[in-house]
Amino acid sequence: MAARPAWLPLLACPMPNAATAHIINHTHWDREWFLTSVYTSRWIPGLIERLDRRVAENPDYRYLFDGQTLVLEDLRALSEEHFLLARRLIGSGNLIVGPYYCQPDWKLTHGELLLRNLVYGLRDAAEHGEPPEAGWMVDTFGHISQSPQIHSLAGIHALYVWRGVPELVPYFYWQGTDGSRLLTINLFGGYRNLYGVSHAPEVALKRLRTEIDKLRPYYPNGDIPLFDGYDLEDDPEDPLRLFESLGGPGAAIAVCENTAAGFAREVAARVPGLPALHGELNSGKYGAVFPGTLTARTSLKVMAHDCEQLLLARCEPLAAMAVGRGREVHPSRYEGWSRLLLQNAVHDCICGVSIDQVHEKMEFGYREAFAGMLEDLEASLATLLFDFAPGTYAVSTNPAPHEAFLEADDQLHHVVTDGIGAWPVAESLPLRPEAGDAGPEPAAGLWWRNDHYEATVAPDGTVIAGEQVLGRLIVSEEAGDTYSEASGRQLAVLAPAAAPVVAARSA
Repeated sequence: MAARPAWLPLLACPMPNAATAHIINHTHWDREWFLTSVYTSRWIPGLIERLDRRVAENPDYRYLFDGQTLVLEDLRALSEEHFLLARRLIGSGNLIVGPYYCQPDWKLTHGELLLRNLVYGLRDAAEHGEPPEAGWMVDTFGHISQSPQIHSLAGIHALYVWRGVPELVPYFYWQGTDGSRLLTINLFGGYRNLYGVSHAPEVALKRLRTEIDKLRPYYPNGDIPLFDGYDLEDDPEDPLRLFESLGGPGAAIAVCENTAAGFAREVAARVPGLPALHGELNSGKYGAVFPGTLTARTSLKVMAHDCEQLLLARCEPLAAMAVGRGREVHPSRYEGWSRLLLQNAVHDCICGVSIDQVHEKMEFGYREAFAGMLEDLEASLATLLFDFAPGTYAVSTNPAPHEAFLEADDQLHHVVTDGIGAWPVAESLPLRPEAGDAGPEPAAGLWWRNDHYEATVAPDGTVIAGEQVLGRLIVSEEAGDTYSEASGRQLAVLAPAAAPVVAARSA
C-alpha cells in the first residue's frame, strides 16, 4: 500500500448532480463519562486493530479519532505494539489525530490551558504525521468568543461545531473580537447521522436517501456532509464500500469519502458569500448547551481554579525566576501538570456530568497536583531568598510596580514592589477581628476609589459601581426547556437580607 499524506485530498469527489454526500468516518471519544479512562482506554487497541483491517481492505479509507491526541497517550500506556500500529496508520494518512490534546470545555478552562491544548495536540500529531488543518469541536457545550482568534493563532482556519449556533445555517464565518475569521461547519444534523448504517444493510440505501432529503434544502450547492461515528464507537464502518456493494443510491446522489479538512476546503472554494456570526455561540435553540453544567459539582470547579492559578500564576513564574538564581528545573514536570489539568478539563469531566468514580478520580488528581506544585513553589522561594536577611518579603512576578495591602497570617501587609523580584515588607499591621458582647457592629457603608474605578457598598448590602448595581440575583421564569438559556418573565429579585457589619479592623 502506497503511503498517502493525511493533508492531501484523499478522493476527488464528483461535482454535485442533485446532491453529493461527503462521508466523514470518525469516533467521538468520551474518555471519562459513564466509565473512567481505566476502562475506556482498554477499548482503543481493538479499535486500532479493526481500523487496520479496514485499511487493508480499502487503502483510501480515512478515520478521524475525535480531533485529540490524548487517546494515543492512553494507548501507549497500555500497548506499545498497538501504539506503533496507530503511528503507522497516522503516517499513511488513514488515521487522523489532533489538532487538540483533548476535548475540554472551553468556558470552564483557563485561557492559557486552552492555548496549550492546541500546542500539545499539534506537537503530538506532528510526531507521527502531518497535523490536521481543521478543528473538531462537535460536542462542546457552547463556545467562547475568542475561539476564532485562538484557532487562527494555531494556523487552523476551519472548524466543525454542533452545539451553540443560533442560526440554522450549514456554514458561516465566525468572526472573533480581533477581526479574525474562521470558516465554520455547523453540524445541526448531528455528528452521528450515518452511524450504524452497516448494521441493517437492507435499509442502508433508503436511510442514505432519507438523510439527504432531510438536509438537502439547507445546503446551497448540494454538498452535504454525513458523519459515521458515535460516542466511544470502536468498530469503524466503511459506508462507501457498503453503498457500492448495494449498487449505489442512484443518479440523483453521488457519494464519496472525505476528511474534515478536505470537505472544508471544498466549501471554501465552492460556496461564496457565507454569512458571518460574531461573539459567543451559546444558544440552545438547535443544539443543547446544558447551562446547568456551569454550576454542577462546584467543588471540582474550585479545585480546578486553584490548581490553574497555582501552576500558571505562581509555580511556573517563580520557577523561571529561580532558574536565574541557580535552581535546576525540568520543563516536563510543568507540562505534566498542564496535561493533567487538561485531562480533568475534558467537557464531561469539568462539567460534572460523569459518574461519581470519574469525579473522585479528578479530585485525587487535583490534590496530588496541588501538593506537588506547592512543594515546587516552596523550592523556588527557598532558592530566591536563600541569602536574604530574616524578614518578611513580597515576591513579585509582575514587571509593573505595585502597591497594595495584602492579608496574610492575621496581618495586613503594606506591599510595595518595583517590578519582578523580592521586595521587603516594611509595614505589617495586626488585623483584629471584631467580637463584642453586643454582637457585630453594623457598617454604615463603604466608599472605595482608585485611579480607575470607584464603588460604594450601600447600607442594604448591594455594591454600586458606576451605574451598575451588583449583589442581586434575578430569578426568571424558564421559557424554554432545560437545555436552553432563554428566560421568561421576572419572578423575583433576591437581595441581601441584612446590612453589612464590621468583620475586622486594623490601623
